[in-house]
Amino acid sequence: MKLEELRPGLSVRITEGEHTGKTGSVLAVGTFEGGPQSIGALLDIGERLPVICEPGGIEKSDSPA
Repeated sequence: MKLEELRPGLSVRITEGEHTGKTGSVLAVGTFEGGPQSIGALLDIGERLPVICEPGGIEKSDSPA
């Protein structure tokens, strides 16, 4: 996806990295400190901590998160 297409509440599926195949919802979009990826989307994937993904590593999901 493109960064411009991401918005809070959007259901997405992760397509790259450690969490490939997991679905979740976008919590926030922007620049984040403290992780390996600094620009992208903060995602709630149903785990204890949210994850940060680059826009190219996620796609829109048709199913709710």
